[in-house]
Amino acid sequence: MQVKTSQDNGQVIIKVSGNVDTKAAEELRSELARVLQMTPTKVTMNLKMVPSIGSSGIGKILVFFKELNKRQASFEIKGIQENIHELFKAIKLDKLFPITKA
Repeated sequence: MQVKTSQDNGQVIIKVSGNVDTKAAEELRSELARVLQMTPTKVTMNLKMVPSIGSSGIGKILVFFKELNKRQASFEIKGIQENIHELFKAIKLDKLFPITKA
């Protein structure tokens, strides 16, 4: 898994590529913690290049979202594969933040 982060005017874009398994979820957590230090006002996560994500990866995203929410920063996921989109809808993540398919 690879994570690339860019920042522009308080907006942070996080591009994730590769499978987000248990080991990769820890790497993702570290990167998301780094993003929080940037004090963003808006975060967009692009999961277009993620073929699969495990429960630990979903958990890291949820913890990140909750922290952003506390800070009144917005969060959205763009470019998500159909299988992951269906999974996120099934666990009602689309009710917490906007999710747009690839």
